[in-house]
Amino acid sequence: MNIAETIYQHVKTMPMAKAIEVLHFVEFLETRPDAIAGKTDETEALEFIQSLPIGKRSDTDINNDFQAL
Repeated sequence: MNIAETIYQHVKTMPMAKAIEVLHFVEFLETRPDAIAGKTDETEALEFIQSLPIGKRSDTDINNDFQAL
């Protein structure tokens, strides 16, 4: 079974309202560009993860920021 058939098997058992949501989502995906400036989703995700301040702040710093909120 290919991906289209698998999607069809799921959608055909859904209530009409949910099936229409799936259709709208598919139409939305069709309007999005496949890649931006040659970057893949995986590359963008990796860059985001690497930009996180993990291990760069102490628990005290985090707690102080949280208390300030």
